[in-house]
Amino acid sequence: MKNHFSLYCVTAVLVLTMTAVGQGPVVVPGNPPLTEETIGRFTEFFEWAFDVQLTNDQEQILRKYTIDSWTQKKTSDINDVVQLVQQQIELSKLPEDQRHYVRLTIEPELLAQMHQQPNEPMARWAIAVYEASHKPIANGVPPLTRQGTDAYLESLFFMVGEVSGQQTVPDLKLKDDWARALAANYPNMSAELRQQIAGMPLYASMMRMAWPQLSQEVKAKYRTIWAEQLKSLLPAATQTQAPVAANKAPAGKKSVEEMMAEQNRRHQSYMNMSNSMMDIYKIKFNTQANLGGNSYRYW
Repeated sequence: MKNHFSLYCVTAVLVLTMTAVGQGPVVVPGNPPLTEETIGRFTEFFEWAFDVQLTNDQEQILRKYTIDSWTQKKTSDINDVVQLVQQQIELSKLPEDQRHYVRLTIEPELLAQMHQQPNEPMARWAIAVYEASHKPIANGVPPLTRQGTDAYLESLFFMVGEVSGQQTVPDLKLKDDWARALAANYPNMSAELRQQIAGMPLYASMMRMAWPQLSQEVKAKYRTIWAEQLKSLLPAATQTQAPVAANKAPAGKKSVEEMMAEQNRRHQSYMNMSNSMMDIYKIKFNTQANLGGNSYRYW
């Protein structure tokens, strides 16, 4: 696949230890030989990079591509597969939140490279696989995806959880309701707001990865800011309390999940999200900018 995958993955993962490509049963002799482990790790890398779960038929297409590269002695494609397998080995050593952040960072450039090579069969195939698994739930520029709506709601829950001391996550029904509400109102949203929603997966990943590295003083500062910014939308859920165990509420008090559900019921008509989304996005990603400026750096 020439250098379609490797360019941005090299810059994202940075310095990689040149771990030997997997051993195991040899499928095609060569230097290096193609092994079953190499094929498996190449498939894992593809699924990770494109955030997809390949079907058996799709896995066979990748398998055929690697076997053909070796049997036809396509040096460039062989080198790409070897390099990607080495990167997959290094990525597998990272914590899940860091792997997720790396993937979100390289995804736009990776897709752009695929789109720039319409005459490359494997590039066209990769785009088709990606688009089949990431169908928009509302048209627009950029289109609204479930990935974006889920990340937005999860970020909101994270902020509310930090403010209230009761960290929890939205359930599938609330995610479904939230996605439908955003999709219904998407045509009325500003271009800036659409771009912000599209950026929420990377923002949410960065926030969760950076948060444990912040000092208690800095965390307290953000909780105060979030409490004020979220007040107009979720007044019942943003009263700062002493921390309690996740998913448990003090006697006589509702959990964050219960409060969010109550707010959801109370504001069903308001869940078209025009006014409430504008309230939330008065934050204007100041949190993202500030977190990006702290001393924590993944690289």
